[in-house]
This record gives sequence, structure tokens and C-alpha cells, in this order.
Amino acid sequence: MKIEPVRSGGILPHLPAEDGGADREEALKKVEKARREVEKERLDIMDRHHETVKKSAETYDKLVKKKLLEEEIEKRRLLQREYLEERAEDARLRRKQGADRTD
Repeated sequence: MKIEPVRSGGILPHLPAEDGGADREEALKKVEKARREVEKERLDIMDRHHETVKKSAETYDKLVKKKLLEEEIEKRRLLQREYLEERAEDARLRRKQGADRTD
């Protein structure tokens, strides 16, 4: 089944060249405006992305510093514990030597 377009029998009016130029300029302005809006949105997205990356980097730095500080604190506690154990052992030896001398 073939469908034929409806013909009104009339010829479409001719548009003057001046109107076509004005319409074209208006269309170009709209396209340029849309292009600027798209570019602005792209820049906004990039700015948000950079802020997110910056915040992530700052958070990561904080976590790394915190972990390093915790490791340093643990190392100091271990050294202090070893030092106190040595001091306690030295004190025991001195007491033992002092007790042996008095005997």
C-alpha cells in the first residue's frame, strides 16, 4: 500500500533573502549561546571534579599522617617499655648484688 503525501495544490510562498539572513543570524546566536552554556557547564563540572580530587588528596594525606604518627607512637612505647624493663632488670641485679654483699 503506497501512501502519497497530501498536496494542497498551492505553492509555498517564497521567503525573501533578508528574512533568511536574519533567521540565520538568530539561529547562529542561539547556537553560540548554547555552546557557551555547554562550555560553562563543562567548566563547572571540571571545577567540582578538581575540588573533589583536592578533598580526597587532603583526606588521604591526613590518613597517612595519622598512620605514621600512630606507628611512631607505637615505636616510642616499645622503646620505653624496653628501657623500663632494662632499668627494672638493672635494679634487680643491684639489689641482688647488694644482698649478696651483706651476706
